[in-house]
Amino acid sequence: MRLRDYIAIAILFLGALASYTMTAQEDGQKKQTRRPDPTQIGPLKQEPRLGISHSQSKRPIPDERPNDPRIVVQVEKKEGSSMGTAFSIDASGIWVTAHHVTSDCDLLGLEKSDRRLIRVVELTERPDADISILRTQRGAPILKVVRPGFHMGDEGYSFGFPKGSPGAVYGKVLGRARMQTRGRYRKDEPVIVWTQIRRVPDLGADLRGISGGPWVDKAGNVIGVHVAGAPRRGRSYSTAPRTLLAAIEESGVSMAKVSRGQPPKADLTPRRFAQYGELLRRDLTVAKVVCLVGEKWRKLANHSR
Repeated sequence: MRLRDYIAIAILFLGALASYTMTAQEDGQKKQTRRPDPTQIGPLKQEPRLGISHSQSKRPIPDERPNDPRIVVQVEKKEGSSMGTAFSIDASGIWVTAHHVTSDCDLLGLEKSDRRLIRVVELTERPDADISILRTQRGAPILKVVRPGFHMGDEGYSFGFPKGSPGAVYGKVLGRARMQTRGRYRKDEPVIVWTQIRRVPDLGADLRGISGGPWVDKAGNVIGVHVAGAPRRGRSYSTAPRTLLAAIEESGVSMAKVSRGQPPKADLTPRRFAQYGELLRRDLTVAKVVCLVGEKWRKLANHSR
């Protein structure tokens, strides 16, 4: 092999070595681009929480308006006995429940822990709202009723007997609507709309049986009566505060007495609220309403008058 052949091979080798070095440097630069110095990055931002924002939660719900959304509730004819919920507002024996719970009953009573009934001796059904006032000869510790100023996202809790068993629900205020009742009677009234957040026990969004039960704030003050629901949408409806307060006042109960009620001390939270309902049911402050329908109950009611 001649000298010039050796020189050509050496030149090719040196060219290949230079190309490899440049490629290695470029790869190193690319790797540095993919992995920047972590000290040059600021703290990671948390993802925003979903739901009603803090600014929205402080916004008062609008006043009642003629164009508020309409909710039509069909009240079917009672085919047999049924149940609902009531709560005590006067220790002498005065209770609040829903009108559709008490209508067309042949005999009404409040069930005690031993399953015996406290007989309802007087019934007043409101013509303008889904509210009834019950009177018994025996009373129970009362709940305090207040006039709240609702805001979007306000939290509330309702207690009673959904599907006939003890239960509770936690919800948030969505706004106002008008409930139009059709069927056994006709009414058109303002209501507060709630979205159900948590139910204990969770037997689904159909809470029938809790009708007539109280909606309370975190302090345990009554802010409405649970009167209807939309299970498919997970919503509940309560009476507007003004209709509840008018019903109580016109029943002859002293509003001063009701507003000074001393319910069990409460500090309810979304995680800790069901136990408070157990306490209210134990004291009969929240009671199961039993509506008996049938000839034998009608005869018993007539005989005992």
